[in-house]
Formats: sequence, C-alpha cells, structure tokens
Amino acid sequence: MKYLNELPTRTKAAFMRFPVTIIWSIVGSVYVTWLIGLDTRIFNEFTSLIFTLILGVSWLIGTQFLIESLRIYKYSWLLKLGVIGLLIIYYFSFNEEDFDDNPIQITRWFLLFLAGHIFVFFAPFLKEWNKIDYWNYLQQIVISITRAALFTFVIFGGLALAILAVDNLFNVHINDNVYGQLYVICLGIINTFIYLADFPKKIHNTQKLAYSKALDVFLKFILIPILVIYLIIVYAYTFQILILWELPQGWVSYLISILAIIGLIIQIIIEPLRQTHPNILIRKFYPYFYILLFPLLILLFVAIYTRIADYNFTENRYFLVVLAFWIFGISLYMIFSNKKKLKIIPISLFILIILASYGPWSAFNVSINAQVKELEEMINKIKSNSDEFITVEEDSQFRNITRYLKKRNRLNELDASLGFKTSYLQNSYTAGNQLLDSLYGSDRDMSSRTAIENKYYHYNQLNYKHQFNLDVKDYQTMVEIALNQNESHRYQISHQPNSLTINDQDEKILEVDIDSLLLESLKKYPNFKDIPQEELNYTFKNTKGTFSLILKNFRFHKTNKTSLNFIHLSGYLLVNENIE
Repeated sequence: MKYLNELPTRTKAAFMRFPVTIIWSIVGSVYVTWLIGLDTRIFNEFTSLIFTLILGVSWLIGTQFLIESLRIYKYSWLLKLGVIGLLIIYYFSFNEEDFDDNPIQITRWFLLFLAGHIFVFFAPFLKEWNKIDYWNYLQQIVISITRAALFTFVIFGGLALAILAVDNLFNVHINDNVYGQLYVICLGIINTFIYLADFPKKIHNTQKLAYSKALDVFLKFILIPILVIYLIIVYAYTFQILILWELPQGWVSYLISILAIIGLIIQIIIEPLRQTHPNILIRKFYPYFYILLFPLLILLFVAIYTRIADYNFTENRYFLVVLAFWIFGISLYMIFSNKKKLKIIPISLFILIILASYGPWSAFNVSINAQVKELEEMINKIKSNSDEFITVEEDSQFRNITRYLKKRNRLNELDASLGFKTSYLQNSYTAGNQLLDSLYGSDRDMSSRTAIENKYYHYNQLNYKHQFNLDVKDYQTMVEIALNQNESHRYQISHQPNSLTINDQDEKILEVDIDSLLLESLKKYPNFKDIPQEELNYTFKNTKGTFSLILKNFRFHKTNKTSLNFIHLSGYLLVNENIE
C-alpha cells in the first residue's frame, strides 16, 4: 500500500529524471495507437518506425545512467541527441520491403535490442565499482521489471475485460482495434512509467546488501540443482563420446552454453556473500564450477568446429563461436582475477554484440562470405566436370546455400563464378534447383543424376485454375482418403514400395502399383507441371467391384528408379462394390 501511495511522487520524479525516454515512449505510443485506429497493417507498412521506437527506450535509459555515472550533466543533451541521431540513422537504413524475407534485418534488430538492455545493466557502474552496490542495482532491475509487468498485465486485463463486458452486455459495437490500442498504451506508457519510477535515485553507496530469504531459497533449491542436473547430463554425454570415440552432436553446444550462462548468473547472485554463506555449495561454487566447466568447453569448441568444418559459417554458428570464446574468457577472468568486477560480464558481452552487428567482421558479412566461398567451390567443381553429377549430400548443400544467399539478397555475388546473372531467380526455395539446371543443362537426363533420388515432387489440385468435377453417377460411395488418416474412417490406405493398398475396415479391396503410374505421368509432365487432372484419375476393376481413385494432393521423393516414398497422399475414392 505504501508503494501505491508513493507512486504519483515516484512517477513525477521518474519524468524529471528520464524526460527524453518518457516523452519518446508517450509520443511513440500515441502515434502507434493512432495508426492502429486507421485500420492500417502497421507491421507491414511501418515496421521500421515501430522497431526504432522499441529500440529507443532501453538505449535512452542507459544513456541517462551513463550521464549520471560519468557526471557529465553539461553535455547530457548532446549525448541524448547523439543517441537519437543514431536511432534516426537506423530508421532510414531499415529496408521494410526486405524485412519479411531477409533474416538479417530482424536478427540485427534483436542484437541491438539485446545490447540496449545489457547497456542498462552496466551504465551506472562504468566509472565507479562496488560489488554490493552493483548487486543491489541488479536486484532492483529485476524487481522493477517484474512489478511493471505485473501492473501492466493487471491494468490491461482489467480494462480489456471491462470493454468486452460493455460490448456484449449493452450491445455497443466497439471496434476490435481498441484492444490493440489499449495494449500499446499500457505497454508503452504505463509500463515505462512504473518501470522507471521504481529506479532509486541513489545507486551508489547503498552500503547494506539487500539479500532476501526468498532469493536464497530460489538459489539453493532451484538454480543450483538445475545446474547440477545439466552438469551430470553433459558429463555423461562426454564419457559416451570418449567410450564410443565419435564426434559430438552440434546440439550439445547449446546445452553447454546454457549451462555456462546459468553458472554465471549464480556467480553474480552469490559473489557478495560467497565467502561467508553457511551453505557449502555456495561457498565452494568458486572455483569448482569453473574447473568442471573447462573440460566441457573443450567439448563445446570441438562440436562447433565440427559443424563449421563441414558447412562453414552461418550466423548461428558465428554467434556460437563468439559465445564460446566469451564464456572461456569470462571463466578465466573469474578464476584468476582477485577483484572480480562483475560489470565485466555485461560490458564484454555488450561490446561483442555491437561488433557482431556491424562491420566486415559482423556475423552477417563473415557468414555470407563463407557461404559464397563454399558455393563458388561447388560451382567450379560442376563446371570443370559437368559430365559427372554431384552427390546427394552435395546437391542438398548446394540448394541450402543457394537458398541462404537468396534470402539475404546476396546471390548476385556468384554471378562472376557462374558466368551469368542470377537476377532471374525469384524464389529462394527453388533457386538451387534452377541454378543446377542452368549449370548442367535443362535437357539433361534427370533420372541419371545421383542427387535426383533426394528430390521431392509434389502436386496440389488447388494450384490449378481449371474446374474440377467428379462424375459419381455409376458409384455407390464417394469418400475422401489420405495416408495416415484417423482409424475411425472406414476406408484406409497404406503404401509400400510399388504397392498402394486400400482396405475396407480390415478387408483388402484394392491393391495398385501407384508408383509406376505416377512415374509414367512424370515422364510426360516434368515436375507434374501442367498435368491435366484426368491424368491422375484411375479406374480399376476386380472381384470386389469397380473403383475410381482420384488424386488431388501428394508429395513424394524417389527411393530408386521404380519406387516412391510418399510424404503425403490424399484424394477421393469412388466405390461400386459387387453385390454377392
């Protein structure tokens, strides 16, 4: 109750302390609310504006803390204008037309968003350092975020429910956009005010450690047991690798990274009281956790190296490499440093994120250059010996890299190696096959190519504009059928190589070599392009009766020259059973 009574005073103090941040949030929220009221598809037409407004909040908060930390009040407005100027540059560099297809845009935005929040974690302590002050500050951040989120959720839920009640009980038509507008106001204005109102003016010289019993319980009975479980799992996997003498799976790198991050979080929590805490696990956490972590870091580097050696860099592998070296460096610092200034953790991570976002060393440039090099080598191999087809694995890698570069609008970097322009390629998912057709020649015998066994074929009747009519006058029953459909259906179909079986409950009524029929159609209509529906209508007679099978949707790949493996198959079955 005391907090609620103090909230108006705290809110006023927050505005006086963070005027630019709060004005930014209010203006941005009101503007987005107005856009929603226009029934505009805001995330299609105003993506750059919305993403820039979101970025600005944390960066402006961190800037205010930096000003207070360095005590450069004379230049505070200059620094804030500089940050706003960088946000404006980011806004104009944002390509909205490219946003949906190019993952670089959203990845870079997320990196800057993460960096802005990490900036808040160390900005007040860039010049001064005290581990008790820093611990209290971090705790206050967590409390402020939690309290602001709770208040925002309750206010939004309560008001939204009230609007819904008025809409339904009094038959007052309220536009659904109101809920979106209310959400933006609550998140952009109310949440920001409450969050900033919670920040104490006094960050330094707090003297007393604010360590609660609830946190102690959370640490001893949740965080540390989870860490121990992770250690057991990863060490068990490590021993398995040593016994079987096999390379580690790439997925283990994520598990080790999570393990290390949980360990660092625990280190931050226990550092001010580690040496005096009565619990032996907390007292001995340092240095034994880092000693146990180092063998796993070797496994982490081996797992990452294996993936990069096979497939070279992508953004995800780049981030894993950076994260692995960061964990290794922080671990060394925690073991050998006497001072253990925990602000090194967010500062170093902040610098690495900024470096990974822009420049020739960024995750995007390094990854794209690596994949371009990989594809150039494959192109040169194909051009130097076009009579021999690449393997299934190489074919898959070729198409994956082509898709990767096309989605990032960097496929044109291969024009010189190819000897022709790639601007004619429109779809990232078919670009690889089209390039291979261009390299080998579109009139080649596709069945002789080794990699064709891994190529998928598909057909969907809905993709064709001609009208589809079923003549059912000579049949007793018409049902829809599909592979792997619910067992409650009367007619079930199953497929084995060169055999499609149709059962009426438990009795087999028809068996068809659908593989041969489709392969015959494939010869006349490559990739089933422009195939008439009549070509996929089949009529059969046997002792059970007359049956018409009409395929409307299927997807398969060839297991060999005569057999198919269906991913999906559906259609209609028309039945005229013989009456005994």
